[in-house]
Amino acid sequence: MPLLPDCNSDNGQYSKADDIRVTEDRPQGGLVDKLHRIAKVESVHRKYRVLVVDDSIVPRTAARAMLASASALRFVGEASSGSEAIGAMERLKPDLVLMDVHMPVMDGPTTVKVVLARFPETKIVAWTVSDSSDDLLRMMQAGCAGYVLKDVGPTELQHALLAALRSESPVPRRMIPEVLRRVSESVPLSQAASVALTSREMQVLRGVAKGHTTKRLAKDLGLRSPSIESHLRNIFKKLGASNRGEAVSAALRAGVISLSDL
Repeated sequence: MPLLPDCNSDNGQYSKADDIRVTEDRPQGGLVDKLHRIAKVESVHRKYRVLVVDDSIVPRTAARAMLASASALRFVGEASSGSEAIGAMERLKPDLVLMDVHMPVMDGPTTVKVVLARFPETKIVAWTVSDSSDDLLRMMQAGCAGYVLKDVGPTELQHALLAALRSESPVPRRMIPEVLRRVSESVPLSQAASVALTSREMQVLRGVAKGHTTKRLAKDLGLRSPSIESHLRNIFKKLGASNRGEAVSAALRAGVISLSDL
């Protein structure tokens, strides 16, 4: 998919002359500090804007209802087609799009590519009844940040969307083995020795392959979440990946992990 920007403070080192000079400007410094505090509070209480795209009104209505109770997500609009979605992107500037896979004229993968070409910072999550590995691969290859089935409840949907915003690539647990099997078979295996992961990085990678979140990994391994994120960054760098899904796929192709690790 890392995450909210934080405000960096000055290092606090200054000379006595600087101290005398700053005294006169103290109200301005106080204002800057106040603005920093406000920015931090707004980051904590921010609601991410969500656009729902589906050619059927039923799932659009369901998604709207399920997002109503979300403390960090806000439904801002809906679209019934790919072309309508592009117009909605311009008007609503959503942080995240919940996108159907099978739509007439412009299907999900096509719409995802068009949207990301114009709004590359947007996270898009597939929203579908299809548990076909073909559909999942098509959507993820188009640039989706995750894949969610329409039979999930409000809590599961909200968790998946927040995971996508953290670049955790949420996908249905039951679909992972088949998808990874296809990915591993699509590219010849390279030598595992070319990728040197530490024992801790291997533990994190295996957890990621099982679909575990950062919070779950931290609990299982007895680490803090920032430590897990640090290990993930190292794993991504060593495997040439930019997110969890790519890391697992690369590890499978390199023979670092196998389907038995899932």
